[in-house]
Amino acid sequence: MGAAVEWVSVPGGGWPAIEKEFGWVEGFLPWVQKERDVRYWNNSPRLRYQHQDMPPGMTEDGAEIRYLLTIAMLERRGRVTVDDVAEVFSREIVREDIGRLVNPHIRIHLDRLRAGDDQTRIPPRLLGSLTPWPGLVDAAHMIGPVGIINAGDPYQAALDAAEVALLLQPPASGGVEACKAIAAATAEAFSPEATVDSVVDAALKYVSPITCEIIEETLEIARKYPDMRAIREPIRQHFAPTYPYADAVETAAEAVALFWISQGDVREAIVGATNLGRDTDCIAGCLGSIVGAYAGIDAVPAEWVETVQRALDANRYTVQRIPMDQLAAQLTEVVEERIGALRAHVERLERLLTS
Repeated sequence: MGAAVEWVSVPGGGWPAIEKEFGWVEGFLPWVQKERDVRYWNNSPRLRYQHQDMPPGMTEDGAEIRYLLTIAMLERRGRVTVDDVAEVFSREIVREDIGRLVNPHIRIHLDRLRAGDDQTRIPPRLLGSLTPWPGLVDAAHMIGPVGIINAGDPYQAALDAAEVALLLQPPASGGVEACKAIAAATAEAFSPEATVDSVVDAALKYVSPITCEIIEETLEIARKYPDMRAIREPIRQHFAPTYPYADAVETAAEAVALFWISQGDVREAIVGATNLGRDTDCIAGCLGSIVGAYAGIDAVPAEWVETVQRALDANRYTVQRIPMDQLAAQLTEVVEERIGALRAHVERLERLLTS
């Protein structure tokens, strides 16, 4: 939903440009990705977006690599390392299709993944350190499944997120920090006893003091303007002087703030993220993992699921070949297998203590 309005909002136009062009957006819109070259920021290689006609509900960059992360979990039947995810990226991404749905900057990571042989190839966990874009939101946009596979365990989710993010982001970067916040919040949101406040606390608990401060500042804005329309301008004024687009920490902070405003309501949260301005698709993508885990699939409008799946089915460039409902069912099976493995581990520890 946020993808259709992103390039109206970014750079510089923000929420007023969205409102002028579309009004208050409450559903999926068709949009056209224009063929163009862009730079994310200074000293950035020039990147090419290819022309793509997007029907209502068609996903894009974050959803594409989020799917690949999920495929790695299905193949490994549980938690994954950066090497596991790199293997799936290298195998599944079609290089000549990059720039249509998969973000064009992924070409650099893919070429480095495939370069050389077993002796000379760059280890995947070093690739993120070579990125021209530390702090980019790419890893945070894909990281939600780490919170799913670690459902109920935000600490382990944060650790795994920091590991997986190394494929795209440097250690201790804002990109990694945002991943930890989103994954931990998603994992906590699955807890039967989770509350809005416990999910927010999980997002804050495992990140650096600087990241924690930025999220807290954004939450303070949300508490002062606890309305999806009213918060738009204060958010714009708060972040625009720092960076004209939106980096990963800002995006994670906005996702957490909108989760708090919506109190976990899926429709309100995603519609709010779409209309907030800044990097709307990434905000909604990060927020979707958290609010979806908290509210459950029954809270997701059925017409949204149908619209997105219909768009995926009609697009020959997407890497997403398993229908969403089947993907969810398969990932649930993996989580159930993990429960059995964890139960067996606890039993071994209990025998150790009594032996």
